[in-house]
Amino acid sequence: MLRTLVLMLISLFVITGCSYNLQPALSGTNRADSCVTALTALQQLSIRHTGIQQGEVIAETPWLRSNRLVDYFAHQQKLSDPQLSDLLDYMSHLATTGLKLESQLLPARQRQRWLKDYQVADSDSFIEDCGNTQVQQQMQSADRTRQWLYRLPADNDYQPLARLAGLYPLTALIFKQGVIREHNWLEQQPAGLHNSAWQTYAPQLTQTSPPDLAAAARNSLGMVMLTPASEQALFNYHAPLWRLPNQQPVNRPGHPYWNETGLQVDQSPVSFTYLSHGIYHHQSTLQLNYLIWFPERQPTGHFDLVAGKHDAVLFRVHLAQSGEVLAYDSIHLCGCWYSLILPAGQSYTATNELYREPTFVLHTRSGRQLLTLTSNSHLLIASEASASPATGSEQYHLKPFAELMQLPSGGARRSVFNREGYVAGSERPERWLFWPMGISNPGALRRPGDHAIRFIGTLHFDDPQILEKLGL
Repeated sequence: MLRTLVLMLISLFVITGCSYNLQPALSGTNRADSCVTALTALQQLSIRHTGIQQGEVIAETPWLRSNRLVDYFAHQQKLSDPQLSDLLDYMSHLATTGLKLESQLLPARQRQRWLKDYQVADSDSFIEDCGNTQVQQQMQSADRTRQWLYRLPADNDYQPLARLAGLYPLTALIFKQGVIREHNWLEQQPAGLHNSAWQTYAPQLTQTSPPDLAAAARNSLGMVMLTPASEQALFNYHAPLWRLPNQQPVNRPGHPYWNETGLQVDQSPVSFTYLSHGIYHHQSTLQLNYLIWFPERQPTGHFDLVAGKHDAVLFRVHLAQSGEVLAYDSIHLCGCWYSLILPAGQSYTATNELYREPTFVLHTRSGRQLLTLTSNSHLLIASEASASPATGSEQYHLKPFAELMQLPSGGARRSVFNREGYVAGSERPERWLFWPMGISNPGALRRPGDHAIRFIGTLHFDDPQILEKLGL
């Protein structure tokens, strides 16, 4: 135990001590300086008023943002010039799309003042042009830029101090027993599937065949470059069926909206989609993400620690470069209840370590998945291939995830995520008990990129090597 505490202290010092940030080299021109000053001011407005809605900011570099995929590539042995250029373009895309979105969420007075102060006529064009200019300048000092990237601190959503204060070496073992009991309970639930009446939600549009990923264009990092039509075709082809016990409001996926009382959820079935990328055995993978949203998780007693307003389930499809399904997985938008779903024939070796949370694993055949969730708690208990929806299924619509960050609100726009990246009002009582596991505000719904998915050990949902780290 003493050794574990010492290692935690050393890790804390390493994390804080490695935050030194070698600044990228840029050739100084008045135009470039003005551009960077304007983007810096806009990013500060975002941090102050809306929060960062996409990616992670990089100190004094507002034209670029990072995430864990960037962390992976930045720490490769030697990036070629084309790879460095493509990585900077990807980071620039994270920043420009994030700033564009966040600028639309700013209070009108603040946004107008920024436009006037920096003489910006078209904010979207200005943000994009400025970002492109800075990337081109960084490529003129490629070796220095590689060093700067290598020294960027990795993003970590765990809090070592909380684990230290919470006597993690002891409390983690207690939590692990709770996780094991929960998994045992989940494994028993499919036995009652055929004894209940279920409501199935099916995608409105289906695709009979997927685009040929093997023939798709890729950049020098191996990341697939899809046309909008191909991207939508992929989402349509793999869109899952969702099966719930009944049509009570608590079990009906809907669309969040703002009114004078706060964030609410209507009764129109919808799934929100976004693309992400991973790495599997040094090969880039494509990830299709589908999110459904429920109005709440109702309390089942006076001391229900996990009940509260809003609940959302995220389902993800991992695709190899050939288009073959490597795996499926799922979390709630709090980062809780991780499930790994393996197609037939996919090998898996569970690792039994003392301070490692066991993984809940389901098995299925490849194809469009029928996902069965429990009533109220919306826990995934079964996944099976299903070519067609059951009779009486209700259709749901596919919509882009970005819509959740641009909801109408009193004549303006407002995101479901607040300045801290949480869904306000989704806090759970469990946060007062689970904090020793080192996860900030456990139980609250949060934005993609902030999902620590293990209470025991460490792992993030957006870790690009998650499948390998799980044992695949």
